[in-house]
Amino acid sequence: MLKIILKTFILAFLLCQVETAIADTSENTPQQGNKWMEEIKNFKHTFLIKEVEMTDEQSKEFLPLYKEMEEKIYQANKDARLLEKEISISSKNITDKEYEKAAKALSHVKTQEAEIENQYFEKFSTILSKKQLFLLKRAENRFVIEMLNYNKQSKKANN
Repeated sequence: MLKIILKTFILAFLLCQVETAIADTSENTPQQGNKWMEEIKNFKHTFLIKEVEMTDEQSKEFLPLYKEMEEKIYQANKDARLLEKEISISSKNITDKEYEKAAKALSHVKTQEAEIENQYFEKFSTILSKKQLFLLKRAENRFVIEMLNYNKQSKKANN
């Protein structure tokens, strides 16, 4: 059952990537992209709750905090990506100072992510047991690995 759920999520994730790539065309709206992202996030949350073996009470406390953390991480990445995009599409000559600023922002985003995750780890520790905290990190990592493996297998099947 878990494999079916995981494969479904991975498929949804990959479809989201395709949807995001297509979203730049005039036929698609930002609302469609947002809908896909919400579906993927919801699926991920369900996956984590199951993997971490949360009670209903725990999940009700955990999910709002987890969503808040995801949003902060998303914003940190978004800001760095916007700066990267500005540099990439600029038609003017980019100065070394501008390149340096963008490179530092892209590099610093990983530090920001770690800081955000550490802040929320403390908050999660008031909701989840020590074992569940471990299971959460393992589930997040497993989720990413499974998505990458599925993507790799999909590419092989298409070639």
